[in-house]
Amino acid sequence: MNTELEFCLYKLFEIVGIIAVSGIYILSVSLGNELKNNLIYSYSKIFPSLVVIKFLYVLNLEKEVVSNVKSIQALVFLNLLLKFLIIYALIFSVLCRERLKVFLSKTSIWINISLVIVVFLTFKNIKNSTANILLQSTLSATRLYFLSELIVIFGLLFLIYLSFSNFYFKQNNSFKVFVLTFATGELILSLFKRKGVLFTEAVQNGAMFYLFVAIFLAVAKQRVKFLHSLAKFSNKVLKEKLDLQKSFELLVDFIYEAYSKVFPRICFYYIKENQNYKLIVFKSDEVNNKFEDSDVEEIKLKNKLLEKKNIAAFDMKDFESFFECKFSKGRAYSGFQTVVYVPVERYNRLEGFLVCYSRIKNLHITDELRDGLTIFMNFSQALLSQIERIEKIKNLSTEDELTGLYNRRYFMKELILESIAADRYKNKFCVAFFDMDNLKLLNDVYGHGVGDKAIKIIARIIRDNIRKTDIPARFGGDEFAVIFKNCSKDAIEDRIKNIKQLIEKESQLQLPEKIRVSCGIAVYPDDTTSLDELLKIADMRMYEEKLKNKGGDFGAEGQQLC
Repeated sequence: MNTELEFCLYKLFEIVGIIAVSGIYILSVSLGNELKNNLIYSYSKIFPSLVVIKFLYVLNLEKEVVSNVKSIQALVFLNLLLKFLIIYALIFSVLCRERLKVFLSKTSIWINISLVIVVFLTFKNIKNSTANILLQSTLSATRLYFLSELIVIFGLLFLIYLSFSNFYFKQNNSFKVFVLTFATGELILSLFKRKGVLFTEAVQNGAMFYLFVAIFLAVAKQRVKFLHSLAKFSNKVLKEKLDLQKSFELLVDFIYEAYSKVFPRICFYYIKENQNYKLIVFKSDEVNNKFEDSDVEEIKLKNKLLEKKNIAAFDMKDFESFFECKFSKGRAYSGFQTVVYVPVERYNRLEGFLVCYSRIKNLHITDELRDGLTIFMNFSQALLSQIERIEKIKNLSTEDELTGLYNRRYFMKELILESIAADRYKNKFCVAFFDMDNLKLLNDVYGHGVGDKAIKIIARIIRDNIRKTDIPARFGGDEFAVIFKNCSKDAIEDRIKNIKQLIEKESQLQLPEKIRVSCGIAVYPDDTTSLDELLKIADMRMYEEKLKNKGGDFGAEGQQLC
């Protein structure tokens, strides 16, 4: 291969290197949120100066670069510096991950400016000098190359070691490939000296270009994966009824899929009562994916954990001290070193919390983890609010606004279902109608506020004195109805008598006048198997009792109530 062609190829490889270095820096700037926890975030902080130095190198390339070293001392200086910065910037990015990130966030601009100025002045001084500043003799050149190769090779060997031993480095396969490829290029240069310089530049600039493409594809893949997971989660939520249990199962699945490598076990606890919380979602990398410690399926928190308002990481032993239960020391918790706690609060009350278990000792919560867990925290709060809103809407469609009892629509639906169950299992049930005597007169004399209060008293007493399985409803105005499930008329007569007495007694204490209610009972299927007829019978019997009560109503004896 002639020198002209070798030089053209050499220059082409260097241009590829400029594209790669520039591309990596542009990605780190434009996609900071995606990259800020990747090694590239800290590593690329030095890339502005690398771009300038690389550009300066290409602009001043001479044909002798592929054959004669002595006349191109300034280019040798730039090439050595580029390799040194590329290798040792990556080493410090791995070893001083968070500290370096904080330091560079404040000083990276000034470091790059200073570096460019120093390099430019040194390069200019070497290039304009008539003396051979760096390479005064063949011996000097050999020693310089030997020393520079030692420094570069030592850095590459250390990077190879880190790529297989450092946790954060191991998570980035693209950096492994980059380091190994870059080291291969340096090995070629060491073995073949200047004869291998073209291959070295091809391999090392190719490694930089690979890193650029790998980062771009990784970010694109991450975004697509996130959007796919979010779409999948949203689709599932839309398909499912927005149930608390199912919704949090989907949400925890979403978080587990994103961070299972860091958190092989994730638990979500939801409030049961007071400071007691119940485990409702459990995800694990274990084969059976079942929770093994029944002692902490329901736990009570101590106040010092309730005071924690933000995402926090704890040592496993320290975390156990926040609970009033004992954590199992067996296989259920073996290997876990760190716990990350994510509180979910609403209205300054801890509604639930996520517990993420990690096998990494002294795990630092990176910005990526914090962002993901913050999304979970905010989404959980929004989810709880949405569930609450849906419950309110559902209640508005099934409940009476004034009394909180079921409305007529819900009552009729339950009546149909209860008749089907009674036919199937040969059971009986009763329908009782209640009607307040002379509500209109009470409203006219004392106002609608007193009338509403009377209706609320009747509704509360009915609800509090029937079984939880029974269905109380307000039909409208002063009319109420109750489905007494799986019972006969004899079984509820005493209960209804008690309800009437309580209404009279409490109304006498809380209202200007004592009120009473009339009641009629119909039994399915003893009275009829027709639901319309059943309601008519209950209504008729209530009206008959109402006529009997006329003599005892307030205002019925011609009292002057004004």
